[in-house]
Amino acid sequence: MILDIQLAFLVAAIVQAFLYGLYLVSLAHALRWLLYEEEGWSLRRRSKVNWPLSIITIILFVFSTTDVAFIISRLLTFSDASGEHLSGELITKQFNIASLAIENATLLITDAVLIIRCWTVYQRSGRVVSLPIMLWLANLACMILWLVTYTTFVLGATTPEPQITPRSFQVLYCCHFATNLYATSAILYRLWSVARENNSRASILFRVCRIVATTGILYTCTSLSLVVTTFYIDLNRPGYLLCDAINFSVAGITFNLLQIRVGQLRAEVKTCDHESASGTRGSVLLSTVQFNVAANDHSLDSTNTLQRNQTDTKTEEK
Repeated sequence: MILDIQLAFLVAAIVQAFLYGLYLVSLAHALRWLLYEEEGWSLRRRSKVNWPLSIITIILFVFSTTDVAFIISRLLTFSDASGEHLSGELITKQFNIASLAIENATLLITDAVLIIRCWTVYQRSGRVVSLPIMLWLANLACMILWLVTYTTFVLGATTPEPQITPRSFQVLYCCHFATNLYATSAILYRLWSVARENNSRASILFRVCRIVATTGILYTCTSLSLVVTTFYIDLNRPGYLLCDAINFSVAGITFNLLQIRVGQLRAEVKTCDHESASGTRGSVLLSTVQFNVAANDHSLDSTNTLQRNQTDTKTEEK
């Protein structure tokens, strides 16, 4: 039994290490679009850098790297995780706590960014994001509950293993999947509606829809597989470990891919004439959702312009 679990941890670690390599490649490209101008390799001025998004990107990198280090350390100590080596078993459980805490914190961060994007696309409407915010808070509560109960068990304060741990996992991953599905669908619906009402800018908006859809579907599918395996964690522990490693890695990869593809689209828009660029740049900002105040105001103004008729648009510009 111990050998089977150790093999499951080994396979999950190999898969996550491979995906971590892909994540590093996507991270390098994402930083290029965050820190450099769209054309050439000149650094952006500090006032033009999206610092909140850049800081979040760096935090996710630190979490991903630390998690890989914990997983490798867990494999090195797992050989002693038997009834005859209680110290090795305790260290393995401590690494499990640290790894799962980092992974769940990463999911909370990516979900929060997705909710903020949805909130900005809908012109800061609290009604639209009320449901995903409630789901996010439920995720946070389940994460804290799991950390407290399982840490108490590992430290020996309680003798039997708490039964609430797998239930908190089930609720957490279900809320995580629902948040991704809802927010991604809401963003796509908003962009699709605006694109249908504005034929002159429809091509750019439809391309933004494809970007959001491809990255969102990839992340949502891995979240769904993790939800399914969580309900069968006692019967199929290797499947859960594998899906957990994939979902955690894909979270960082899709986060970077969205920045890369939107950055490439923004660079293509800059090559158009001035009139086309000024009309479509707001659409690109609509999907990237810059977190600084000036960009948010720009995206909101462009959304209002897209939804008005030509007469109202001219009046607004005057």
